[in-house]
Amino acid sequence: MNKTEYIDEIRLIQDQNNVEFEIYPLVSEIIAPTLEGLSKRYIFARRKSSLGQIYYGISTFPDIAILDRDFKNREHKEINFENWKKLKGCVEVKAYNRKLYSLEELKNFIKESEKSLVKEVAQLIGEILWYKKVLYTNGVQWKLFFLESYLEFNKEIIGIVQERIKRETPPDWWKNTEILNIINNKIFEKNITDNCINNWDEFILNIKKIDWKA
Repeated sequence: MNKTEYIDEIRLIQDQNNVEFEIYPLVSEIIAPTLEGLSKRYIFARRKSSLGQIYYGISTFPDIAILDRDFKNREHKEINFENWKKLKGCVEVKAYNRKLYSLEELKNFIKESEKSLVKEVAQLIGEILWYKKVLYTNGVQWKLFFLESYLEFNKEIIGIVQERIKRETPPDWWKNTEILNIINNKIFEKNITDNCINNWDEFILNIKKIDWKA
């Protein structure tokens, strides 16, 4: 997809059906060069069940999951560490030009929350912890959140999901001291572009630098 085609599709989306679902095919085509040797699955419409536990993870189903080609989805009463490692990342899409949160804003929400987190914030942070890399876009702005050295604290992260599955209700994981330490010190944000249309060539170059396997 070139810049002209992208702009035309965005115009049609705005005029005809301005919902986030319309952005998915565009994102899929844009990230295709980064997916060699990997699998891409649309999981936004899944329901939480034993077969979908590993996709739901801590807080929600993302829109697109990036997977190792050897990944096998099975019913999970417990999450297998080896299978969890095969979740290579995900994509979270918002409607065209809708506000995106920065990492600083996400951390501030946690710092200021006493009883509960804003649902969208909890979902996004949960995706970062569970999928390790999250490509986040509204069709204009694109950014990448990533979790550094995730293998060092896999037990803490998987433990949250095991507890959720066991209890059938989400625990207040953002109040866990170990998880807070991970959020504050191990999650990073890379701005890919503030406006992909205005900075198309640089945007495409930055997208191609995403390494889901790292």
